[in-house]
Amino acid sequence: MPTMDRSHPYPPSLRGAILAMLCGVAGVVLLVGGLAWAFEAHYRNRIFPGVDVMGVPLGGLTTLEARQRLEGSLEPSRLPYVSLSAADDEWLLSTSALGGRLALDEAARAARAVGRSGIFRRDVLARLRALWYGYTVVPPLEVEPGAALAALRQVARQVGQPAQNAQLWVAGLQARTGPSEAGHDLDIAATRERIRAAVYARLGESRWYGVSRLARLWRNEPLVPPTYAEPVPVALAFREIAPQLTEVAGAADDVTRILHTPITLTAELPENAADGTLRTEQRTWAIDQATLSTWLALEQRSDEEGAPLAVTVDRERIAAYVEAFAAALGRPPREARFDYDPGAQLLTALAPGQYGWTPDVAEATERIAAACTSREERRVELPVRTIAPRVTRQDLEALMPLSLISVGETSFVGSTPDRLQNIRAATARFHGLLVPGGATFSFLDHLGPVTVANGYSQAWIILGQRTVLGPGGGVCQVSTTCFRAAFYGGYPFEERWAHAYRVSWYEPPLGLDAAVYSPGTDMKFRNDTDMPILIITEIDEVAAKLYFRFYGAPRAREVSLEGPIATRSVPAGPAIVTPDASLPPGVRVLDESAHDGIDVTVTRVISANGQTTREEIISQYAPWPARYRVGPAQ
Repeated sequence: MPTMDRSHPYPPSLRGAILAMLCGVAGVVLLVGGLAWAFEAHYRNRIFPGVDVMGVPLGGLTTLEARQRLEGSLEPSRLPYVSLSAADDEWLLSTSALGGRLALDEAARAARAVGRSGIFRRDVLARLRALWYGYTVVPPLEVEPGAALAALRQVARQVGQPAQNAQLWVAGLQARTGPSEAGHDLDIAATRERIRAAVYARLGESRWYGVSRLARLWRNEPLVPPTYAEPVPVALAFREIAPQLTEVAGAADDVTRILHTPITLTAELPENAADGTLRTEQRTWAIDQATLSTWLALEQRSDEEGAPLAVTVDRERIAAYVEAFAAALGRPPREARFDYDPGAQLLTALAPGQYGWTPDVAEATERIAAACTSREERRVELPVRTIAPRVTRQDLEALMPLSLISVGETSFVGSTPDRLQNIRAATARFHGLLVPGGATFSFLDHLGPVTVANGYSQAWIILGQRTVLGPGGGVCQVSTTCFRAAFYGGYPFEERWAHAYRVSWYEPPLGLDAAVYSPGTDMKFRNDTDMPILIITEIDEVAAKLYFRFYGAPRAREVSLEGPIATRSVPAGPAIVTPDASLPPGVRVLDESAHDGIDVTVTRVISANGQTTREEIISQYAPWPARYRVGPAQ
């Protein structure tokens, strides 16, 4: 009979079963712990499974990856429309058009925060619940003020009602008044907040799903971003606008005082007589009562709240009237014109100088406003500032005898009668001109419009890339001659343009031509002294020579020319032939001669006060092929 071990209460078979069970439990614990550790390590920086943002699943993504997925899935067009209403009017606008944007960065951070409260038991339950049911995050809605402002302003223009001040008008020079009315305007800030709150309420709050993810999968209900069929109703918010002027007292007496007689304006204006002496001319104007009635306005008698209103005049309207009046009355000064005979040392006036004047708008406005509200003084002396010509006859006579400063010369041999006529017409605009000390001379300013009405004929001109007939062909002969006088006078140039191609009338020398064309292509030089220049022109039709002579005070300045130096010669290229059915068969007519392209540099050397300066003037002439017209083949 076997002997039993009395030292242990359980038989060996039971002890083995218990040990095996304990080992199994330990293994399960280790397995679960390992899986939990692996889960935690994997999702350390990732969103837990089951978490989405408005139906966009984000489980397993980092915050940055979640933000990128949301950008592609939650487009602004998925947001609901907004129905703005006021009384019987309604405006249907998209949330995105009103500046509505989902805060996707904050939504991604909120999704990652699910299951990460820092309390172990709560976090474990939240992660399990998200894994089983799922959790949806609804991001905050932001309404950008700038975009909302642009859209709401369009609505405000339709629903706003400005306040109506107490009104005053005149019928038959009699005062009539109307009551004031309160107005209202769209409160854009309050309406924007209503839109944000209403749309966010439609989106709902972040929440747990009520059905398990497994059940939704069984029912084939995938998560998708929601769509909204019905617009979100939002009532517009308004703010009341109180009228500034609510009562008109004593309107009839005020209107009578302002309109009882016209206002007379007077001014003493200086004028040059034919002999050059200065005289004063008085001029008078009247402001009639119909004009005065358009200036009536209302204002409070004091700054105190509830102060009575008075009828007065609107200074802005008076200022506008005075500005228009000043523009019509004002004029710039004009220098006199003189002819000069250097042999006889005789100065002859060709045209008297002109004083300029301009009314003082601000002071005139105040004087007229004061006269409007006065019963006695209805006459206003206009404050006028006079502007004398910068050069007078006395200034020139003080420099007598005038010295010849420089001469510009060109030849117009071979010019057609039409071209010669244009040279005459343009040159006459410059004979006897004065250029004050320190002033800038503009050729186009003195030339004026080049039209047939001003004495110009049709002649060949350079226009774009062609030589065509137009009024004023030959004007550049005059500008080139004037340019040369300024060149040899040593005056600095502010603008000068070479011609598109070489022109035989302006050679020799090369590179001393000046093209002009209105508008935009000018020749300008500055009188860099404090003494005036008198321009005297001469047309020698026998020798076919044009001269510009500059006279003034003697100058210790010597000017010489170095060059010209020609570089980069480019052949004109083959001739351009154009058929012309108006020509007889086989006839060939030359319209334009060929000109090789070339770059030319001339140097002006100026010696004055023991110093020498050198200035380069560069001209670039394009190659210009010959152009022929030919009749049809025989």
